[in-house]
Amino acid sequence: MKADATSDEWRRNWPILLGSALGAGAGISLYANISGLFIKPLAASLHWSRGEISLGATAGLLTSFALPWVGAMVDRRGPRPFVLAGSVLFATAYLMLASMPGPYWVFLATMVFIGLGAGPATAPLVFTRPMVSAFHRSRGLALAIGISGNVFLAIVILPLVQHVIATFGWRAGYAAMAPVALVLGLASFWFLGRGPATTVSGVGRPLAASAAGAAGLAFREVLRDLRFWLLGLAMVSISLTVAAFASQLQPQLSDLGMPGPIAALLGAWYSGMVVVGRLICGALLDRLWPPGVAFTALLLPVVGMGLFLSHAPPFWLLACAATLVALSQGADADVLAFFAARYFGLRSVGVVMGVLGLACGTALALGATLSGFSFDRTGSYHLMLKVAAGLSALSAVCLLTSGLLEGRRFPTPSAIAVEETATEISI
Repeated sequence: MKADATSDEWRRNWPILLGSALGAGAGISLYANISGLFIKPLAASLHWSRGEISLGATAGLLTSFALPWVGAMVDRRGPRPFVLAGSVLFATAYLMLASMPGPYWVFLATMVFIGLGAGPATAPLVFTRPMVSAFHRSRGLALAIGISGNVFLAIVILPLVQHVIATFGWRAGYAAMAPVALVLGLASFWFLGRGPATTVSGVGRPLAASAAGAAGLAFREVLRDLRFWLLGLAMVSISLTVAAFASQLQPQLSDLGMPGPIAALLGAWYSGMVVVGRLICGALLDRLWPPGVAFTALLLPVVGMGLFLSHAPPFWLLACAATLVALSQGADADVLAFFAARYFGLRSVGVVMGVLGLACGTALALGATLSGFSFDRTGSYHLMLKVAAGLSALSAVCLLTSGLLEGRRFPTPSAIAVEETATEISI
């Protein structure tokens, strides 16, 4: 019976998953993935420094500051208005970048446009909301697949964009991304409007007031729940950890004497293991005790950092260490959305993820920056690795503690309950 219900959930809600994966992969996440391809061409053509061009990363930070508001609006209106606006705004942003004149301020103004407009409308939060609403029995795995949309799309799109830049120049590269953003965004908008889940998930329209009251806690109630603060501390700690490690992976490998091509290969392996970790953690969250799964996943970097601290580690040991950190990095994306819905229900899950997403986004920026300054001050990455290991242990303990605390849970509803809710709302 349970297997039949799970299969039926996938059959009914696969359009929601596909729409979420396309949308999550086509917006701010895809922009972040392709930005590195334009650094050298922009520097050569417009005579900006790489540091100046790298300030484009502030678009992601600005997007983080908008997430609490976005989360609240998605809870009220559903994601589709944001998806539609985001597809148009990002297509416009790419055309603005393609037509940039020489002044540097134009580039910064475009980053502000992305960070406060196109970015928030296409943030991962917008797409995790419909997935946690539509999937109950397979929520962990559905989140893992949907959040990985940016990786799957990047595998196809990055080589094509690189070819366009090499053949026709950077302006053509940006211009080619405009129809990609528009088409993928519109496809996401269409799929998110399909399927029976649109009536109960907030995908198509807000929940009815009576159903919303039973769907979870109001945000003011969430703030009084100790589990919210433990979940937030866990997510901030692991974000600092993985940002510090991942941003300095290539320099660390070089310092340890690894040749450039081998280091690049290990970097590619690391990216692949992030996706593997996301999928494994998502599947296990649906089958085992979730706090125990999350505790194990968030504890993996402790071992990984320790292996990097060992004396003259061989390649295979470094590969194992990087794999452990990558698996944990993939898992943490599942953990936030999964436990936000599990602990607090769906009523305010968007704003909960928005607030915690802001905290995690800030932590990611700080982790990447502070790890570099740590090396500048000490001449090695040892301090960074030790602090990161401690933060990883802290995140695991906080998540496990949150699972042991008594508090209201929002378990998987029965198929009959889902149907009754859908009928009530549609009436």
